[in-house]
Amino acid sequence: MGVPFDHIASSYDSSFTRTPIGQLQRKQVWSYLEKIMIQLKGLDILELNCGTGEDAVLFSEKGFNIVATDVSEEMLKVTQEKVQQYSMQHKISSQYLDLDSFDDSLFEKKFDLVFSNFGGLNCINPESLKKLLDKIPAILAPEGRFVAVIMPKFCLWESLYFFMKLQLKHAFRRWTKKSVDASLQGVVVKTWYFWPSQVKAWATKFAVVNVRPVGIALPPSFLQKYFSRHRKSLAKLNTLERRLSSWSSFSGMADHYLIDLKLKPQRGSSY
Repeated sequence: MGVPFDHIASSYDSSFTRTPIGQLQRKQVWSYLEKIMIQLKGLDILELNCGTGEDAVLFSEKGFNIVATDVSEEMLKVTQEKVQQYSMQHKISSQYLDLDSFDDSLFEKKFDLVFSNFGGLNCINPESLKKLLDKIPAILAPEGRFVAVIMPKFCLWESLYFFMKLQLKHAFRRWTKKSVDASLQGVVVKTWYFWPSQVKAWATKFAVVNVRPVGIALPPSFLQKYFSRHRKSLAKLNTLERRLSSWSSFSGMADHYLIDLKLKPQRGSSY
């Protein structure tokens, strides 16, 4: 699974992370994360699908210790370059990790937060995601949190775009139980989409704290070229995004949704 992502590692920040849409969507995620950080009992974070390490750097600036993992060796190289650039060697360590074969015994400590941003979990099939949700509690500290940003099976922006293009077969391309062949700069990556209700049902060892849309008013990144010429419209959409972000009912029709899960107390525990 690592090869398809290797070829975009050097260009990912310029094509998404640092674009206006990418930055605005990331700010929506971080505005939520900053609220829950003060609730965490400790400072240890495990990041799944860390990509180019943008979130790992932000976490480290807040005083957290991060183990940043990814299946792409090239993404991890970019992460390490940022670690060196910002002198965060004492805060950030990187590690190869394939979520299709996730093993909780790989880690020698408990984490206060396990985090995965922007569709990383959409790159594994439903069975692997179920197993992951079942194994993560073993590496979480008491009252630990699992926060993920996932793509649902329907995106209003995407469907409207394809309808306007008269590409009707693509309008509901996410709405399938099978994988979808998504193109990443010419390389096909198998992608699965998950309703919030599916993730809730599979997360049996967690209590659901919150589910909220990310990209319900803000457009998907593939519309960046258009909105780079219409910055005022993008700013207005961002204002609307902030107003709608707490409406969990929109989670199943946004570009992504954030789901916040809290580890349930174990029987006989003292906390």
